[in-house]
Amino acid sequence: MNSLTATLLFLLSVTFLSFVKIGDTSSKLKLEKSTIIEILIKQKNGCRPSSEFMFYVETELVKKARGANTINAKIYVLDRASGFSNLLVSENILVSSFKGEVFLQYKTEKNYCGEATLHNGDKIIGTKEKSLYCFNELVKFESIYSSYLKSKNNLLQIKSL
Repeated sequence: MNSLTATLLFLLSVTFLSFVKIGDTSSKLKLEKSTIIEILIKQKNGCRPSSEFMFYVETELVKKARGANTINAKIYVLDRASGFSNLLVSENILVSSFKGEVFLQYKTEKNYCGEATLHNGDKIIGTKEKSLYCFNELVKFESIYSSYLKSKNNLLQIKSL
């Protein structure tokens, strides 16, 4: 009986310890403007993406109208070591349904960074929240711009070439 309880305790402790994660999982990311820009510049100039952080964009439909859709795009940074993600910026964007379409009137939100037009013709029209970052500043980096395009195309079911 004594060896049976010792074996049972040993098996329980091995089982318990196999599911306990050993190591520091706290986030190493400090959400200062210079830190995020430095990470993006390193990713841009490096030969491969960073294994510590990943930037991604999520989009959701705000308003669907004839000729244009308004979407909300949010840029996140994911700390891969801890699994925590942080919202960097959220902006409303006007996406035209037809290439070269001109908008005479559209409702804009208060825009802290100013209106901007992306390479593909989408117009950043503002947000209700003030942020440390500007969408048009972060979307200049290829990793974020390509993530934005993938997310937008998936949301609006646009087939990319």
